[in-house]
Amino acid sequence: MATIVRKNLKDRVKNDTFSSVNFTLLDGLGDPIDITGVAIHIQFRYRCKTGSVVKDIEVGTGITLTDPTNGIFTIDEFTPITFEVGDYYYDAQITFTDGSIKTYVYGTFKVLQDVTTP
Repeated sequence: MATIVRKNLKDRVKNDTFSSVNFTLLDGLGDPIDITGVAIHIQFRYRCKTGSVVKDIEVGTGITLTDPTNGIFTIDEFTPITFEVGDYYYDAQITFTDGSIKTYVYGTFKVLQDVTTP
């Protein structure tokens, strides 16, 4: 059985670059979960878990399987953060090659108002 982990991301500033974030998926014994060939889907939602989707990413379009044998994937960097100022929710839904679907990581982050605008 894998551990479900809450990973709140660092605050971000509107119009800045969203720096990449690495994740390592581990089972209940602390061993890496092999994510070779999986599909990973992440949605960023505004204000609540069922709020408006502001960004939708998958492997190849915003997510990279960095070291799949060791359970490591990355949300890729993107520029600029055009989200409204406020609270955001996300989780990572993984679809394995056998068709099973699991969510191992979830969390929140804030987008802060920038002072110097582009």
